[in-house]
Amino acid sequence: MLRTLTNKKGIVLSFASGILLSLSFLNFGLDWFVWFGLVPLLIVIEREDNYKFLLKKSALCGIVFFGAGLYWLYFTTAFGLIIVTLYTASYVVLFSLLLKFINNRKALSPLKRLFLIPSLWILTEYARGHLFTGFGWAALGYSQYENLKLIQIADFCGVYGVSFLIVLVNAAIAEVVINIRPLFLFNKKVLIRTCGVVFMALSLVLLVYIYGDIKLNTTAPPEEEVKISIIQGNIKQSQKWHPFYKSLILKKYKMLTKMASFDEPDIIIWPETSLPGYLDESELFKEIKELARDIEIPLLIGAARIDSCEQKYYNSAVLFSKKGSLLNVYDKIHLVPFGEYIPFDFIFGFLRNYAEIADFSRGEIHTIFDVKRVDFGVLICFEDIFPGLVRTFVARGADFMVNITNDAWFLKSSEPYQHLSNSVFRAVENRINVVRAANTGISCFIDPYGRITGKVSSKGEDIFVEGYRTETIKINRINSFYSRFGDVFILIALITATGCVLGAGIKKTF
Repeated sequence: MLRTLTNKKGIVLSFASGILLSLSFLNFGLDWFVWFGLVPLLIVIEREDNYKFLLKKSALCGIVFFGAGLYWLYFTTAFGLIIVTLYTASYVVLFSLLLKFINNRKALSPLKRLFLIPSLWILTEYARGHLFTGFGWAALGYSQYENLKLIQIADFCGVYGVSFLIVLVNAAIAEVVINIRPLFLFNKKVLIRTCGVVFMALSLVLLVYIYGDIKLNTTAPPEEEVKISIIQGNIKQSQKWHPFYKSLILKKYKMLTKMASFDEPDIIIWPETSLPGYLDESELFKEIKELARDIEIPLLIGAARIDSCEQKYYNSAVLFSKKGSLLNVYDKIHLVPFGEYIPFDFIFGFLRNYAEIADFSRGEIHTIFDVKRVDFGVLICFEDIFPGLVRTFVARGADFMVNITNDAWFLKSSEPYQHLSNSVFRAVENRINVVRAANTGISCFIDPYGRITGKVSSKGEDIFVEGYRTETIKINRINSFYSRFGDVFILIALITATGCVLGAGIKKTF
């Protein structure tokens, strides 16, 4: 066993862990860093005996990880970046203290630790994704959204299952590093235990990749096909609500829509709040109706609207028929706290004096739209980060999902790619197509296996470019395990963690 850490080494290791984890999410092609990025922190947890120091060092890791990984929040609010960073970092602290507490009180074998560590990690990820409206962004599994064979297990265990495997590999590497001295001395007992841990980790990784390979090579004939065009207007955030640009924005969307109409799609989709004003404005409403009638194709547009009866504002998706009639409306259910509304207004209402915060009301209905006899649901903005919300739409009959969003706030950063990773996992989890229409990108088509089959791009760029894309998506009503049963894997993790602790306790007693 390695000696106790000096304070300086503990700080360096904690900082290194935060940097490695953040680099896995920053679109530098370093997503593989996540497979060992947690190792330095696990060494700190193992060797730091002072809880106060461990709290500070794990907080440092979390602050560096989330502060650097979510740096793009600075473009909208520096204060928000600080608050979100401190909040998300607290879950790294919770994980570290829990693991240390258990290690200090239970005689855990290396094999038990191998399963305890990832179980505790994904339990904290799950809690972060649900408590206080939920913010599951940057769960470790999301870093692997381009690793198609790996992420196929999400149809059973969701993104948390991928996070579990990542942390399990980190735990195996940490076990080797922590026992490096007795391994070099060929301590037979330590050698057998460590080899057992490494063999178990490699075996599980191999099984996951075999499962992924089988899934990716399993095809079924489509039950239905829908031809869809997505529009990417590329409107700067500073222009979206400026009266001077109103007619120019509408003109651009109409032009792109008419160009897309030559592909004869079954539906054309605009991004979130793409309409340059409120839908209830008679002039804008008339323009959209006439456009739909002119091209004779249904239009799904993102628009802010006012309920004149209740005097409430909604962030909505609105479907117009090819004859120009309004068919159906979905009002965003999961609003962005401190962006689209202020939670606990009686406490935080004063923030309106310092920042521009909208006052949208929450939608209540999981609207199911239909096109060409195929049903679909709509996710607005960051609603695609909530697996449970997507499962609800699928349970109500959605054959595919549409995500309309406006990521212009975050400029040319890693945010659009991090956002995209959430949509990829929602597709794999539920074995459905996900169609994305984003104001500044990334607008694309994702098949039920997480493959991006087409996207709006220009000269190799897919963000902050304008254009449209038409693709035919194939509908297979697979009804995955995850769609039916949800986060059962979290329950398994809870049982595993409890079993490891209780089992170690019994071993110690007898």
